[in-house]
Amino acid sequence: MHNETFYTNKNIDDIKIALISDIHYYQKYKDKIFCRLLKQIKNNQPNYITIVGDILDSSNINDINRLINFFKDLSNIAPVIFVKGNHDEKTGYMHNWYFQENQLLIKELNKLKNVHFLDDTIYQDKNITFYGFNLSYNYYECEMESYKCFCDEVSKLKCSIPKDTYNITLIHTPINIYNFLKENKKHHLNNSDLILSGHMHNGCLPFIISHPLNKLFKTSRGLISPNRSLFPKYAQGRVYEEHEGYIYEGVTKLSHSTKYFHNFDIFFQKNVEFITIKKK
Repeated sequence: MHNETFYTNKNIDDIKIALISDIHYYQKYKDKIFCRLLKQIKNNQPNYITIVGDILDSSNINDINRLINFFKDLSNIAPVIFVKGNHDEKTGYMHNWYFQENQLLIKELNKLKNVHFLDDTIYQDKNITFYGFNLSYNYYECEMESYKCFCDEVSKLKCSIPKDTYNITLIHTPINIYNFLKENKKHHLNNSDLILSGHMHNGCLPFIISHPLNKLFKTSRGLISPNRSLFPKYAQGRVYEEHEGYIYEGVTKLSHSTKYFHNFDIFFQKNVEFITIKKK
């Protein structure tokens, strides 16, 4: 388990958030992973549980009963708030992907009480607002996460983020959002106090290496990003920018879709990130 603390001048009670991403569920997913995550979350009793995408490893998976039961168990602990990732809308292996929407996942999750899918929508509770949006298959797989495509898709967002609450934005990928905020000061996304994301799988660096580097040098760089760019800036840990953010390393580091590389995922621990927000 890892822990980070953020501070705010806004009038809120102290809250704790459990952050999960990149579950990459597939048919042979091990139940002990779900048990480990649940145990950590139960022991820490967060106020909210956020899941920032790549719930599925491939969107053609329909045997999701165990996954739905995991969400149900989570929702009995605290409100579950989630967005989708690129793997939730594509099927295939490695570099041979094509678009396939999985309507069953969202349909089943929408049946659960205390589970909230944010798709250019907000979830509010007291003085806390969660906002989430989901980028398209075209953005991830055709445009390779280009900045222009990001700007085009964000320009179509309709929901606005209030200014008077503490605002937490959920987005699967951290690539482009920080540059966008710098260049578009009047956009409502600039009302975000904290940005939570995943997708980057720690830049393919072990946490024991990346975490000390992030703390010492205030950098979030990794070795390689999912769009195959080298030494990506936003790869892991705390983001030391004008807008505060955190990029979770992911439950799964090497997904089943990487074929034989997936066998090495056993060497990575399955941990939850806990983020505490305190009033100064």
